[in-house]
Amino acid sequence: MGRTFLLFLMAAGLHAAGDSALDRATLRGITAVNVVVDPVEAQVEEQGVTQKNLRARVEDRLHAANITLDSSSSEFVAVRLTSVHAIPGRFAVTRAPFAVAITLALYQPVQLVRDPQVRTATQTWEVETVVLADPKVLYRACEESIDDLAARFIAAYRSVNPAAEK
Repeated sequence: MGRTFLLFLMAAGLHAAGDSALDRATLRGITAVNVVVDPVEAQVEEQGVTQKNLRARVEDRLHAANITLDSSSSEFVAVRLTSVHAIPGRFAVTRAPFAVAITLALYQPVQLVRDPQVRTATQTWEVETVVLADPKVLYRACEESIDDLAARFIAAYRSVNPAAEK
């Protein structure tokens, strides 16, 4: 039986949004969110980590925290997975670990000050993690990471929306 590798690292990204006080302030007053999950790469999906499962897990965590879910909301929590797996031929691909970067972010509509006609949706809050896991534990590692990231969103949301803790 191969050794199981499971390593969680906080990734220090060079993104505009994070979890600072200013980033959290952008969550103030949001009354409902939609949940969107980017397509999952085939190799990761083969390990049971699917778009449908990830969406359900995030929705369950937000629902349990009394954060209103609304599929028509223009504010949305987005989940993105980016993965790397061993190069075929260098390792036994079925046993080589996956490295998966998981990002959970809040997107909302914005309007440019210099040109109010320009409107878009942008990321205003974000957390991420990196997981290194053998294929046999990848599903579980991704579940635990999603739970952690969702908990961090819930804490950030509640920090500026105290009435949401009911």
